[in-house]
Amino acid sequence: MKISEVLAIQEKMNEKKTPAKKPKPKARPNLTKALKVVRTKETPNPNALQFVINGVILDNGNISFTSKEEAEGDKMAAALLDKPGVTTVFVMDNFVTVTKDDKTSWVPLKDRVWKSIDDTVTVYQAEGKVVLSDVDVVNFSNLNNEKKMQGIEMVLNRSIRTNLAQDGGGVELKSIDGDEVSIHYQGACGSCPTSTSGTLQYIQTQLRQQLHPKLTVKSV
Repeated sequence: MKISEVLAIQEKMNEKKTPAKKPKPKARPNLTKALKVVRTKETPNPNALQFVINGVILDNGNISFTSKEEAEGDKMAAALLDKPGVTTVFVMDNFVTVTKDDKTSWVPLKDRVWKSIDDTVTVYQAEGKVVLSDVDVVNFSNLNNEKKMQGIEMVLNRSIRTNLAQDGGGVELKSIDGDEVSIHYQGACGSCPTSTSGTLQYIQTQLRQQLHPKLTVKSV
């Protein structure tokens, strides 16, 4: 075997050992000004409203902002989080979910948020979709944590995230420790009362049915 062939094999093995980093969507300004909010949609969380855009602004995945520091460099998120009462901004597909605190009323905040999104709406472009097709879920308990995380992401993508997105929310996988899975709710799910009960139980049920019967889920 040639040295070049040996080096190529070693390089492929190293690539497999290195965990894939989740690509961060890149923002670019809405130069045409054609993108606008067309309607709002209520969510199960009374403190969260979904602002529906007339076009896709994030073609893959989602992105969440929970502070002005996180929103630095993002014109739309920074403008929204600068408004008194706004606590989080969640972007996915063709909508922006804005969550407020309990003390703030949607009147007149709703109109101000609507106008702010119209003026600063941002188009994001992800680096590419992550394909998770090589996870041996039959032997889930014997996998290393990296492979277990990939399996859980696969279940979240096909059984959980689409439903949550319809209500303006999302879920992020944080870690797995033994049989305990830690997740973090995003968007409308962040402070929704049902997230800590019904939604959490549903996620746990799906993971147990599709991956391993002893898995437990907690929100962090």
